[in-house]
Formats: sequence, structure tokens, C-alpha cells
Amino acid sequence: MSAQLSDPPQEGQPHSQLSIAIGQRSLWQAAALVVGILALILLVSQALGTVILLVLAIIIGEAMRPVVERLRRYRIPRPVAILLIYGVVSLVLGSLIWLLVTPLVDEVVALTHQLPEFAREARQLLADLREQLHAQGEAGQAIQNLANLLTEQMQQSAPTLLALSFGFLQGVFGIFIQVVVVLTMALFWLLTSSTLKQFVVGLFPVGSREKTSGVFTGISKAFSGYVYGTLVRMTVIGTLSGIGLAILQVPYALFLGVLTGLTELIPYLGPWISGAFSVVLALVAVGPGKALEVVILYFLIYEIEGNVVQPLVLSRTVHIDPLLIMVSVLVGLSLLGIIGAILAVPLAAGAQVVMVQVVAPAIRRAGTGGKPTPPTGAEPGVSSAASGREQASMAEESGAENA
Repeated sequence: MSAQLSDPPQEGQPHSQLSIAIGQRSLWQAAALVVGILALILLVSQALGTVILLVLAIIIGEAMRPVVERLRRYRIPRPVAILLIYGVVSLVLGSLIWLLVTPLVDEVVALTHQLPEFAREARQLLADLREQLHAQGEAGQAIQNLANLLTEQMQQSAPTLLALSFGFLQGVFGIFIQVVVVLTMALFWLLTSSTLKQFVVGLFPVGSREKTSGVFTGISKAFSGYVYGTLVRMTVIGTLSGIGLAILQVPYALFLGVLTGLTELIPYLGPWISGAFSVVLALVAVGPGKALEVVILYFLIYEIEGNVVQPLVLSRTVHIDPLLIMVSVLVGLSLLGIIGAILAVPLAAGAQVVMVQVVAPAIRRAGTGGKPTPPTGAEPGVSSAASGREQASMAEESGAENA
């Protein structure tokens, strides 16, 4: 199969034709590519849970890679270095769980029992607001509907939270199995990814192998930087929130601090969720004055995050446009829920590396016909002439000085 396209003749140039030949082999290759893509989509849709665990394992493995490579400088074998990291992390997490799980469960149970009382308080606050504003007609009915809805939702959520606290304990074994699977997959990924990388890079032409290896390195740094920055933000913001709420004597300060730290997993949206929940809880449990104090506290905490914490971790992370983060989080949330929102940011960081290092240069080369682009602000054919004039001028000046 072939096709011929005639280009319009340019002034002073003979008429030329562009011939495009599509052979049978190319058609079979295109059909095989389409079938492969469809098979991959079907496989991912049928084994989505396994794919999610694999992506988590790769992200965790790439986050551990810098530490593993640093330990290998001390002649520690790679498997021993990985197991040593697992041991230290398990010790730290075990200590935190041993210190926090009992008071945390106690606060969750107490909060569950207090929800009906908080619902009545919220309804009373809305009733007082209605009287103060002298709301009539549709506005008054809207406030009344909001009060009824809030009371109903809080009363329905009480048994749900209670079941969640005990259901969490019942589901610990299942969560533990999934954690073991992810950590095991991360272990094997770190042990075999170097060989896999060499194999994939070897599939490319010799002139492109160095660039392909750099793309894989950039994706690895993007994943490790994301995990590093997220852990730092979770620890700092969660600790500051818990301590600040305890100083303000806000009820359930430990629970709110842990919630604030966990919601840092969802950029931009998470802090608003935890902050709004803390303010509402302080409003119905204590009063408007305490709620205002909590608003000021969270404002100060997020100012510290933006001006102190972010610059400290920025050198270890890949900068991603905030709009891209928001779109990625919303898309992940709509597709896979909370886990999708969590995985959206590192995947977006990896996609940005591919876009910047592979796609954008390919588009530029295609736009210039494979020729290097001229310097910005200079027209083709002008820069060389200007350069010649500059050299002639410099030669004249040099001759005048010698004379």
C-alpha cells in the first residue's frame, strides 16, 4: 500500500512528490500494538488490586533506594541493607503504635458516644443563628433544613464510627497481610530492578540509551522525593497540630493531630478536610471562641508548612505545578477513591519526568524537522550574519588598537 502527496512547487524549485509506503508488515505491527494495548487494559481492569499493590511497592522501593545505596558504600549486601531498613522502620512504627494506640482508641470511642450530644449542640447553634438573623421565609427554612440534616447525619455516624473502631481491630490481620505483600514486592523490586533497567535500556538504540537511563533515574528520584517530602510533612504538621490543640485544651487533640497528619497524604484537599473537622468539633464541643482559636492555630501551622517545611524538602522533591496536582488528585479520587488520590501525585511526578525529558524534546525535533532550534529571539539566517558583523567589528577595533 502506498500513497503519494504532491507538495506545491516553490519559486525556483522543481516540482517534488512525497511518497509514503505502508507495507503488510507495518499493518501487522500496528494491529499487534492495538491488541497489546487492549490486553493490557483488560489485565489491569481484572487485576486492579494487584496492580495497586505493585505500584505501591515500586514507590516504596524507589524511596528506599538512596538509603540502600548509601549503606552499600559500607560493603553491606543489598538484601541485608533492605532488611536492616525494614527492622528500623518496624521498630519506630511499633513504638509509636504502642504509645498511641490505647489513648487514640479511647478518644475515638469517647467521641462516638459524644456525637449525639454534639448534634444537639449544633442544632441549638443553628437555631440561635436563625433567631439572631431574624431569618424568615426561605432563609429560615433553609437553616432549619440544615439543622435537621446535620443532626440526622451525626446521629447516623455514631454507630458507624463505633463499628469502625472495632472493625479496624478486626481488619488488622488483613491489613498486615497486605503490608507484608507490599514490602516483599518492594524487596524483590530493589533486588531485580537494576537488571530489569539494563534490559529495557538495551532495547533502545545505542545513541538513546544514556537518555533512557536518565529518564528512569529521574522517575526514581521523583518517587523517592515524594515519599520523603510526604513523611516530613505528615510528621511535622501532625505533631504541631496535636501539640497546639492540646495547649488550647481542645477535646480529642490526639485524634485530631493524627487525622491532620494522615490527611497530608492528599495534597491541598487533605489539610482543608482536617482543619474544617477540627474547627467544627471545637465549635460544637466548646464554643465559637475556641473554634476561632483553632482557626488561628491551623493558619499558623500551614504558614509554617509553606515557609519552613516546604523549602527544606523542596531540594529532595520534584516540583509539580499545583494545577497538575489538583487535577491528578481529583482524577485519582474519582477513579479509585482515597488510594487513587494518594497515588495520583507520585504518578503525576513520574509522568512529568517523561513529558519533560522525552515527549517535549520529540515534539521540538518534529517541529524543526530534526534540526536544532535557533536561539530564542533570533531568526534563522540572521544570527550568523550578525555574528559575522560582530567578528568584523572586533577585528577592526583590534587593528586600530595595534596601529
